[in-house]
Amino acid sequence: MSDATSVSLGGETVKATAAKFTMAAIGFLGTIVFARVLGPTGFGGYYLLFSLVKIADRAVNGWGTAVKKRYSEADAPSGELIGSQGLFTLVWMALAVAVAAVISSWLVSYTGLPEAPILFVLLLFAVTLFEPLDLIVQARGRVGASMWTDTLRSLLTFPLQLGLILVGFGAAGMAYGLAVATFLTVPVLWYFVRTRPVAPTRETVANLWSYAKYSIPNSFLGQAYDRFDIILLGYLLAPAAAGHYEVALKLTVPATFVTMAASSGLMARVSHRHSEGESLGTDISNTLSFTSIIAIPMFFGAVAMPELLVVTLFGDEYAAAAALLVGLAVYQVAKTQAGVLTSVLYGIDRPDINTRISAVTLTLNVVLGVALTLAYGAIGVVVATAVAETLRYALSAIVIKRELSSVVLFPRTLGEQVAAGLVMFAVIVPVEHAAPVDHWYQLLAVVALGAAIYGVTLAAISRKLRVTIKGVVSSSRLEF
Repeated sequence: MSDATSVSLGGETVKATAAKFTMAAIGFLGTIVFARVLGPTGFGGYYLLFSLVKIADRAVNGWGTAVKKRYSEADAPSGELIGSQGLFTLVWMALAVAVAAVISSWLVSYTGLPEAPILFVLLLFAVTLFEPLDLIVQARGRVGASMWTDTLRSLLTFPLQLGLILVGFGAAGMAYGLAVATFLTVPVLWYFVRTRPVAPTRETVANLWSYAKYSIPNSFLGQAYDRFDIILLGYLLAPAAAGHYEVALKLTVPATFVTMAASSGLMARVSHRHSEGESLGTDISNTLSFTSIIAIPMFFGAVAMPELLVVTLFGDEYAAAAALLVGLAVYQVAKTQAGVLTSVLYGIDRPDINTRISAVTLTLNVVLGVALTLAYGAIGVVVATAVAETLRYALSAIVIKRELSSVVLFPRTLGEQVAAGLVMFAVIVPVEHAAPVDHWYQLLAVVALGAAIYGVTLAAISRKLRVTIKGVVSSSRLEF
């Protein structure tokens, strides 16, 4: 069986990032279409429901993270680990169905969706099948396969959702479409796992629990933190505010693609090497060098033309989302760095530290978010989230430096990316003011110009980027 150190981390990251961008293109097209067809209330109602589903699946995800960690270690009992995941998922789903029946009326009133209880159970079952298998594929170092399978799910999701909405299902069609697409792609993930599940021994369960007792609360805390903004807006303001927030968030999500791809492979790689006592500093420092390579220019782009981006793509009724865009772009820059450090802490078998950091940052986000939202509206929760994520990065960086002194937290390449972003900003602002941008294709031309300026400038000033590109291309050729 292959392990995470037998594949190229750079090559897998490039494959996974390409998959993420393909997925984003499909998802972004869907977001524009569905946001316009359903309006802020229906669109926001679906994402309120989905946020609840993503919180409810955290126990299964947390156990899956423990399985991923143990699976990536040398001499892991792979069949028992997969068997334990299957048993845990079945027990959790039984509990979730019972809870959904009790709170069914509240689900309907909170989301505004009459079918909310059924949609909740269906979506929860779909994601609790898909996500643990996805984590196991990543544990084998096959991050590219993991991400491209998720891309296949997106390819199936969009036409299914669109068709169901057009025949009259409304916002519920988005939930049904995602669930069906997820069920259809589970067999693809299983193809990459190809390990027969075996009933776990007490020793295996105890070994998993020693990690899961931290990774499960970490998963709850992390998802509550990630989705707290939209849940709070739905509670304090209205589903329409949640719809505005989701639109702004969708515009900034591509900033995290490199981080999501690299962190998935890095965690398994660090875990395997740590279990054998090998050096970790180089892999971590190299990942930190490039994890913000998309987030930084996206931040400068959001500062340059926030309202233009939102209104041109989504329409005038989403103009309020422009005020949220810059704050979310700041949050994504911090998240790209913090996400890598969080994965490293998981990899070196310190999920307990992530638990404490998550608890502190979530507490700050809740207290500050409620206060600022009541005082300033939706922008308040965005400011709170950006502050909390910066704190997460700072706390994680302190611990990583203490545990692994060889790690370089501020590589020179980061400064080069900021410099290239400033050059891009200096060109884009006068262009955007000089040329009228009234249609999506005109906006696309401005964005493409900015991307080209950023890419050329960075390639010119960053020797490390040029060397890395050559290395990744070489490793990809060898694989083929």
